[in-house]
Amino acid sequence: MQKTQPIYIDTLEQLEKAHPNMKQCKVLAVDTEFHRETTYYPEFALLQIYGQGQCWIIDPIVLKDLSLVWDIFCDQQILKVFHAGRQDLEIILKESGHLPSPIFDTQIAAALLGLGQQIGFGNLVQRLLKKVLPKQESFSDWVSRPLREKQIEYAADDVIWLMPIYQSLYDSLEARGRLTWLQEEQAKLCSLETYQETPDKLMWRVKGSNKLKGLALVRLRTLAVWREEQSQKRNIPRRRMIADEPLLEIARRDTVTMDVLFSIRGSSQGFARRFGQDIIALCEACRNTPESEWPSNSKRKHPAEGTDLRLELLGSLLRLKAEDGDISAAILCHKSDLSELASWGRQCKQPEPDVPCLHGWRRELVGEQLLRLLRGEISLGINPKTGEPVVEVRSVS
Repeated sequence: MQKTQPIYIDTLEQLEKAHPNMKQCKVLAVDTEFHRETTYYPEFALLQIYGQGQCWIIDPIVLKDLSLVWDIFCDQQILKVFHAGRQDLEIILKESGHLPSPIFDTQIAAALLGLGQQIGFGNLVQRLLKKVLPKQESFSDWVSRPLREKQIEYAADDVIWLMPIYQSLYDSLEARGRLTWLQEEQAKLCSLETYQETPDKLMWRVKGSNKLKGLALVRLRTLAVWREEQSQKRNIPRRRMIADEPLLEIARRDTVTMDVLFSIRGSSQGFARRFGQDIIALCEACRNTPESEWPSNSKRKHPAEGTDLRLELLGSLLRLKAEDGDISAAILCHKSDLSELASWGRQCKQPEPDVPCLHGWRRELVGEQLLRLLRGEISLGINPKTGEPVVEVRSVS
């Protein structure tokens, strides 16, 4: 693959000159560089774009007006290709107010082809293109200016090699009839709702939240929202405001006082003095929350009798279908969803549980057979001739 010299853009005049060439591309490979270690919001440091043999490196720190780029990203006639694009899309949404569309995420595409659930870009390039990308600039300071030549070359590689990766994955998905699967998987990435925080989302993100119930969950939900607002206001990471562990411990306490806050490990005395009264007031107010508004933690339900055996059978069928489909079992069905199915299997006449493996392409590939196994309509056996596991249809009276 012949590489061209990337064009570095840090003036509006340069962007205006490049814009028509970008606009002519049917497919653009896109990546960003950013820092997020010490801030709540990502520090947008670089935007890389590649199409029709040309790479553009755009400097958003110097060039503030990127409206010409955002216009291209909204063009429905141009496909935008990302690898693991969740954070890239979040940055673009924050900077432009819009999500790029349409998109193609090569990490998701690779997962649907059995190449690993979250394969890194470098590993994917090495596996598909037999090319080893340099890693020396992986932890570069992308905010400082001027950028070194090695940094620019590293940033350019992220989109230059993304294009043949896209072409290879697209062809494979098309050949195996899985392009519609990719569209289903990417629907969440392309939804504004994905990037909008809600009280429940913030609460369940706290490590250990599934261990709480009742008013403790009400307090955690309230405290998680408060932490989010304070972190945004100060533009600092959540953990620097207060880490998950002390936040969870505060939520556990039926009564929260200054003495309690001073005694909790991970909650500094400075934090307690500055925010203690606010936290106490929030926790006290939670007492007035009607029980009908308490969060529900369905994961705390006790497993039904015989669930372990059903779970083993479901897991065996899942692995069999994953192997047949050359795809990761974890992509087909999460362990917690399989557990929910196993519990439901005790009384199959109830409405089906709302789990991802019972929707879309997953239901077609494995979900329907998981249900049939629980209903006793099929069984697992061993082919005596080959010694391989097989799915057998049973007659149900």
